[in-house]
Amino acid sequence: MLKPTILGLLIVSTILVTQAQAAQRYGAIASSRSGDWGVSTNYMSVSSAEREARRSCGDLNCSIRVLFRGCGAVAEHNRTLAWGVASTVVRARGQALRVLEGQGEILAEVCNRDS
Repeated sequence: MLKPTILGLLIVSTILVTQAQAAQRYGAIASSRSGDWGVSTNYMSVSSAEREARRSCGDLNCSIRVLFRGCGAVAEHNRTLAWGVASTVVRARGQALRVLEGQGEILAEVCNRDS
């Protein structure tokens, strides 16, 4: 009887560790004034996520617009940028659009794995 209990505990602890690791991952969205943008997801450090988002943006003048652990979104209306961060992409998108009073369009939206 002890073996199934130990197996069950191992499975539960593996699931909890996996969920904790996913929550520790970082993502970022970068953009430039020229309209280029780049994203990164699933990085173990803030600096790595920011570096990859800037690199994938392709413009030397790219700036980090949002850093997130779950999901992030960037929206634009009349050259005004807004962003949202949430546990789901739908909520992140909603936050970004609310700042723009429901107007504008989503430029980028992305989630870390398991978000």
